Amino acid sequence: MRRALLASVTGTALMGVMVPAMADSLTPATCPGACTGFSGSISVGTTTSITNKVGVITAGTPTTAMADVLFVTDTTGSMGPAIGAIESAFSATVTNLAGLGNIAFGAAQYKDLTSDGSDPFDYHLDQAISTNATLTKTAISGYSAGGGGDDPEQGLNALTQASSSTTGWRAGSKKIVVIVGDAPSHSSPGHPPAANGVSVSSTAAALVTAGVTVEALNASNITGDSGLNSFGQFSGAGSLLADGVAGSFTGTFPSTSALAATLSSLIGSAFASYSDVSLDLLSSSGPCTIGLPSDITGSFTRATTNTFDFGSVSITGTASGTCSFSIGLEADGALLATESDTVTVTGTKTAVPEPGSILLLGVGLLGLGGLVRRRK
Repeated sequence: MRRALLASVTGTALMGVMVPAMADSLTPATCPGACTGFSGSISVGTTTSITNKVGVITAGTPTTAMADVLFVTDTTGSMGPAIGAIESAFSATVTNLAGLGNIAFGAAQYKDLTSDGSDPFDYHLDQAISTNATLTKTAISGYSAGGGGDDPEQGLNALTQASSSTTGWRAGSKKIVVIVGDAPSHSSPGHPPAANGVSVSSTAAALVTAGVTVEALNASNITGDSGLNSFGQFSGAGSLLADGVAGSFTGTFPSTSALAATLSSLIGSAFASYSDVSLDLLSSSGPCTIGLPSDITGSFTRATTNTFDFGSVSITGTASGTCSFSIGLEADGALLATESDTVTVTGTKTAVPEPGSILLLGVGLLGLGGLVRRRK
């Protein structure tokens, strides 16, 4: 059965940009250095439990959460009037967010090779996800606008490609794509259709499966093109957001001075709500098996500090030795906090006859009984 939310204590409300928060935690908590959250001993074949396993997700912007942010930019010719502002704002956003928790960045661009063959690519990953923010800034600074063929570009294809493992998404991270463009995307069915076969539904499926949040910004108010959502692919009925993709669509491109703040706010908002809180076994070594409790599901926000009671984690010893393991607290698959435990297993396991051995023993006893009867 799903466990219910234990309690919710009052926290600081979210007002526009999220306020700073204390670190999320999982108790028994990991101590500084080599200290562990739980230490005990059991004998082989027995089970113990770590009780009162409680996760706390604090109000405001997380300071310990892992987040991967991939900036995806339309660099076709029509984006010329906006490309400089985007480069500056993306670099400023990297600087603003670099100190917020465990944040890594990457950069990619898309054009429209398949429309007329004049572009060098449809999608290009210039920098895979990396904690070295300088690499992403360098990649973004090299963008220039050119090409594009017809009006639709390869935005949906770019999102499909970005959702794949080649992007370098880190396990346990909150995956966020920030896409900026000023024209709709080729899609199948579509006018003109996508030569690579991508559609709104197939792109949405790829993003949802990979757990990617999309923050889309339209730049047509600067460039004068038809608009990123002019085919209704990003917002509205039949769009990515309607097909279950997490995120938002911003219809008016902010001013250059406001763009970095807007992006930082959008990325921060990706942590504002969550629906699935769980424990995950991050690592385990030694002779034992670990049993984790069920996820806690519901509708939660960081407007308040929420406390989740998972109950107990069970540990069963299978042989003598030392078991060491780490457990993570996750919200919607994003790792927020970790704690480590050790259990010493002592003694030896009592041998239990295999079913086949029991059968042979039974047959032997029957034979012995017959022999005794014949002798009588």
